[in-house]
Amino acid sequence: MNFLKAFLIYFFISLIANDCVSQSLNTPERERNAIKYFYNYVDIITDFKLNNMLKMTQTFVEQLLDSIPYDDRGNTAELLQQYIDKAENLRYHGVSIEEKENMLLELQQLIATIRSGLAKQEAEDIILKKSMLGMFELLARLSIEERRHSEKFSKASSLLRRRFTPEGVQRHQQLFDLLHELEQEQDIVKREALFKHLKELRTQEI
Repeated sequence: MNFLKAFLIYFFISLIANDCVSQSLNTPERERNAIKYFYNYVDIITDFKLNNMLKMTQTFVEQLLDSIPYDDRGNTAELLQQYIDKAENLRYHGVSIEEKENMLLELQQLIATIRSGLAKQEAEDIILKKSMLGMFELLARLSIEERRHSEKFSKASSLLRRRFTPEGVQRHQQLFDLLHELEQEQDIVKREALFKHLKELRTQEI
């Protein structure tokens, strides 16, 4: 958390530095530096969001596992334990953003697997039918975390645009058009596709 706060302060100071001399970024080099800081900032807030989401999903899966008495645990319980172990490892060993995103996708696959097995009427599956109701609360909390990330991203992209001259915006028109789309888009699936495009554009911008 302290590292995150320090980086956020560094990012905003970097963008507003020298305002007394110039209210905008008036050289290509300054533009590239600001874009680099922006991408680094996005990495930080995205990693922070994913860590929080992984913690939430891990807690949910732990609750599912705890609801199954030890003597009734079978294949489903084993899948739950595997997810818990992997999520724990990802949260504490500095893996990439992509790996954390994939871990969240694995939860969707895990839930689909669990639901497909509920009809088997085995002891652990009967118990999980009730425990799965907690999924609604989890989804609500994940949605809140996503909204917080979106708000931080929008504020940063707006600040970045304000610092650029009209000529600078034109030089990086593809980036600013994409940032505008991300600010306007509400659909999660479409936003994910836009963020993927942003990652691809990053290699061209800096």
